Amino acid sequence: MLKCVFSFIFCLSLFLKDSWAATVIPDSLIVSGVIIEGNYVTSEKFIFRELTFSLNDTVHSNEIEDLKRTSINNLVKTSLFNFVEIDAAESLPGFVKFTIKLTERWYIWPTGYLNHTDRNFSEWWRTKDLSKLEYGVGIKINNLRGMGETLLLNFRPGNFTRYEMEYRGLFLDKAKCHSLSFLTSWSAKKILPYVIESDKQVTLKENSYLIKSFMVNVHYKYRKGYFNTHNIELGYSDDRIADTIYTLNPYYAGSGRNRLSYFNLKYEFRRDNRDSHIYPKTGHLLVAGFNRKGLNMVHGEYNSTDIFVQFYIYKKVIKRFYVATGLWYHSVLDDEYVFSTTTGLGYLDLVRGYEYYAVNGDNAFLFKSLVKYEILPMKVINMKIWPIRNLHQFNRVPVEIYSNLFFDAGYVNDRYGMYKNYNSTLVNKMMYSFGMGIDFVTYYDKVFRVDYSFNALGERGLFIHWKAAFR
Repeated sequence: MLKCVFSFIFCLSLFLKDSWAATVIPDSLIVSGVIIEGNYVTSEKFIFRELTFSLNDTVHSNEIEDLKRTSINNLVKTSLFNFVEIDAAESLPGFVKFTIKLTERWYIWPTGYLNHTDRNFSEWWRTKDLSKLEYGVGIKINNLRGMGETLLLNFRPGNFTRYEMEYRGLFLDKAKCHSLSFLTSWSAKKILPYVIESDKQVTLKENSYLIKSFMVNVHYKYRKGYFNTHNIELGYSDDRIADTIYTLNPYYAGSGRNRLSYFNLKYEFRRDNRDSHIYPKTGHLLVAGFNRKGLNMVHGEYNSTDIFVQFYIYKKVIKRFYVATGLWYHSVLDDEYVFSTTTGLGYLDLVRGYEYYAVNGDNAFLFKSLVKYEILPMKVINMKIWPIRNLHQFNRVPVEIYSNLFFDAGYVNDRYGMYKNYNSTLVNKMMYSFGMGIDFVTYYDKVFRVDYSFNALGERGLFIHWKAAFR
């Protein structure tokens, strides 16, 4: 009997030992393989740069979903793929194999360009002035050499002539941390906003050019990790205005000037862990930096300094509900008033509901917020209209639909009081608005947005935009 008891205790101890070991020993796996499918153009070196795992790494089983999600977000944000899928499976006990399935975008685009030159689409649509349309032809080659580089050539005639050449993303090292970009352009305009009266741009149209501009720029980017980027730009700009503009607004290029030329040095720090550059729903964005115009390299060079800060937060609250909020600030530190370099709100950044107004000043502050509901999660529509393999990416069309409620507030400080002289009533005054909207998102970074806004002036209106509310 005693012998049976000891045998039972011995067997029980072995069982408990095995159970205890299985509990405390982490479920570690070795990455035995990384298979990439669908990269007909994109280099595997470029893809591996965006993955949070690599061959022979040791990972824990409870980390795999996070590794997959972050890697997918990184690849999507390169804007090189319409669809990214990552599967993970244990090939042998203790080993895991990742399979990355990519659907590349179409990279070569002969372009026929047509766009308006007003501050936003709603402003142009109110007048439908065809003379303010900018048109042209060109070619854009994305993912050149399979390394995410871009070559852009543009020719735009008409009232807004522009010749442009840009090469982006030339990597300088094997780790893909350092890259250079180059841009040069010459442009001329026969239609030019030359002053702001009653918070509206006043535009002059002529048969001859009112301004001619030349610009060259070298951009250096350092990105060691996944989320932090340092950007340094060194450039030169030269703007020459016609005597007509100088007569109408002697401060257009600064007091006593009809030419504005300067070298500039810009630094920007960016931390971006959002799930998308185009239509973010989770993560956060921090951008901060300065732009020094005038490096005392040419005689009579214009001098000023811009500083800017931007911080946005995006979060999923519960299923299908998202919130987003953020602050934006821009300041021009200048000893003189120059109309052409002074902006504020109403351009790329605005208080929704004030689309028809241009509010210029030396300091501008903007607060944005929204609550978003996912009406239609991403649905892929299989068109099956392109039988050719090289065009197969056009067969799968992703569509997402969101509704939202929003509140915005902004303030522009007119330090010199220049705009008060032209009956601008929105400077040095709080602007705010609220409303509702609906967003349609599809592939190739296309967003169609419709907002219905109420502003502090007692106005209401329907406004159309072609990008996310803040990104």
